[in-house]
Amino acid sequence: MLISRVTVTHKIAMSDRGYINLIRNLTRSTSTLPLETLQASIAHYLARPPVPIPSSPTALTATVLSSPLFRPHTYQKLTTLAVAFRHAVHLRVVVHRNEADEHPAGLLSRGVNVPGRLAKWCRVVMEGFSGSAAVVRLACASGLLLGLEDWEKELKMKEKEARVRAKAEEEVVLALAEVVDTYAKEGSGWESDFKQSMQAQDVGEDPLALAVLLASQCSPFVAPQRLQALPLPTIIDVVVTTIERAFHSGTFLDQAPSSVRLDGQAKLMIISDSNFARAVRGIAGSTYLASMASLARFTALSLTTLVESRRNPGWEAIETTLDRIKSLTVSIESGWVRGPLADVSEDSELSEGATRETATATWQVLKTVLFTTLMILQSVISAVVFIPNSQAKRSEDASSTVPLRSPQSIALDALHTLSHLSFVMPQFGGVASTSEGGLPELKRAFYMALDVLSASEVEAARFVEELCRHDGTTAKGKGIDNIPHAFLQAKTAFALACVEQLVPILADSLIQSQVYSLCHPHLWDTTHRETYESAHSVMLAIFASHALSNSRQKSTNDGSDATFAEKVLPMYAHCLVENSIDGKLSSAQLCLAYAALVRSASSFGYTDAATDVQADSMAWFCIEVLLDAIRHARAAPVKATLPYSPDGQTSSSSYTPSPSPDSPELPTEHLHRLYLALIATVPSVSLTLLPRLLTEVKALVISVSPPTSTHESAWSGRIREMRGELVEALFKAISQDVGDAEKDYAIQWWYDNREELVRAIPPKRHPVFDGVETSANSEAPDVVSRL
Repeated sequence: MLISRVTVTHKIAMSDRGYINLIRNLTRSTSTLPLETLQASIAHYLARPPVPIPSSPTALTATVLSSPLFRPHTYQKLTTLAVAFRHAVHLRVVVHRNEADEHPAGLLSRGVNVPGRLAKWCRVVMEGFSGSAAVVRLACASGLLLGLEDWEKELKMKEKEARVRAKAEEEVVLALAEVVDTYAKEGSGWESDFKQSMQAQDVGEDPLALAVLLASQCSPFVAPQRLQALPLPTIIDVVVTTIERAFHSGTFLDQAPSSVRLDGQAKLMIISDSNFARAVRGIAGSTYLASMASLARFTALSLTTLVESRRNPGWEAIETTLDRIKSLTVSIESGWVRGPLADVSEDSELSEGATRETATATWQVLKTVLFTTLMILQSVISAVVFIPNSQAKRSEDASSTVPLRSPQSIALDALHTLSHLSFVMPQFGGVASTSEGGLPELKRAFYMALDVLSASEVEAARFVEELCRHDGTTAKGKGIDNIPHAFLQAKTAFALACVEQLVPILADSLIQSQVYSLCHPHLWDTTHRETYESAHSVMLAIFASHALSNSRQKSTNDGSDATFAEKVLPMYAHCLVENSIDGKLSSAQLCLAYAALVRSASSFGYTDAATDVQADSMAWFCIEVLLDAIRHARAAPVKATLPYSPDGQTSSSSYTPSPSPDSPELPTEHLHRLYLALIATVPSVSLTLLPRLLTEVKALVISVSPPTSTHESAWSGRIREMRGELVEALFKAISQDVGDAEKDYAIQWWYDNREELVRAIPPKRHPVFDGVETSANSEAPDVVSRL
């Protein structure tokens, strides 16, 4: 009997030699084993503790948490522990699944309850948490919680084992609260106090920063009611301070001007060992930057939880956080404007090698700043929208009597914060981009802030005045040559995008005196595409807003007091035509813009008891401008002189060689674009103008006729394509876009003219040059005369 016991003990010792070796390493302050090996061993023996001794993971958990091997506390060591406990959960699930496969449920057996056994194992593991350092306990508890979350969808631990899941969340909350209580005293300047304690204790890294890094990774999986138990104002302060320190408070760009020079090829070269290069490399390679998404998400979650549970402290935290983020972006913008990288538009302007790597790293940091700002601003603006401000004092027990800011004031600060990062937004297509490569989070934060701001006409008008004044000062002030052109264009594009959304609540005098002056210089300038398109969007918003107000007010004025929108409409109609040439507005943009202009013009003017005579006149004027442009483009296809642009002369399109006189004429791409724009206006006119417009459209479509068999040429295929595009666009306009009042007439007209439109029969004369007034007026005798 004694011999058999010795043999069994010897076998156990031999089989658990790895466990014994792990324990020995954990009880020492140094180890020859790398952290990866220790991580794998801890996960393995937590999931499969040796039997019969110790048979429970509690002892190993306590040994790990009290091990001197993980002191001083660093992010690498604590992450090792978190990953080990997370992997241990996965390994334990595998163990219980194997048990379930070996003992399947039957008629007389219940089988293995995997969630139940996993919950029992988790309880035993958490029994070893007591008595350890809070930051280490936080690392292990966060790993355990993340492991449970990994299997939540399949095992449904929240539903089947809610107590164990709640216990894991509570361990995270209690550990974080203990770290904050130990190292951060609310309102006492915790950072300076902690730096002194770190120097005295020779601590490797900031425990507060480590704690928020670890907590940020699992905070989305902690129930809000448990997060409410935390000192959230202090935690928000700690997280925002960590974000500020990660970006050097926005001053990392200040050293850029003194860190560059030109190489032998006159290219910009960043000195590799300069302060700027070292700062950028340090930020880009830091743990904090890699975890910035988690930190920003934790900040947003904490703000939301605080403002929902304690409204006044929550609003105070929102204001403070917004001010600090705004200050960070102001510093970054200031450093960027003075730096040399702001003047670089192509990689070819940079020296190869380390310089381009540093420039890439700089943009990576700037993009991360934008992402972080957006995540925080989304939570701030959502709180403003869904949680009312009681306008109470800053605190019930505070002596300050300054009221909390209004929602519009907070939205205004959010927009100013985004404005300081507007030079980064073109990397994602800009704030108004509709492409798939745009940034949805940017648009969400931007438009939500504008929606909140638009609730106050006074605040909105003040904001627009600030934007226009800043743009005017920048354009006319001293030192304009020292400000990068791309930076100015990005700021202007952001300002135009803001103004576009606020136009409906702006006074006509403000639009005339400032908004129009902001738009006009960019209506023909395509050097910065976003600014160019935003300027046109603002102009169309002005017309649409005026048309909407006209339809609501139903003014009975005699027409002697025309509004600014009505005065500027002729100029903008010519402007759109001039921007129809190649390289400016695309076909789709021109069609949408001109149709919107005609639609707005159809509601301009003043109505009498019977008809909208003046409104129809203004709508037909826009169409007449387009017809004149078509005549002009056909008469001078090589180089059309458009007399309305600021330069007085503009090339209409790239030249398309004219066919021989005996063959059908091939329209230029510019002319084809004008044809499409005319067709796009069909749904925008009233029933009074529709017959005349359709006659003009029909004549133009028929004029684009494929050649007969005796006149086949190299461009015959393109003529057929153009004719098909015109017919298809006309059919879509009539069948889908025409209003109810005009639908019957338009459909009947289509059926009457369908065969002639589809067939390729060249007309005997061109209606644009020879005129079709007789036929048009015969169909619509009540149409007003041309302007």
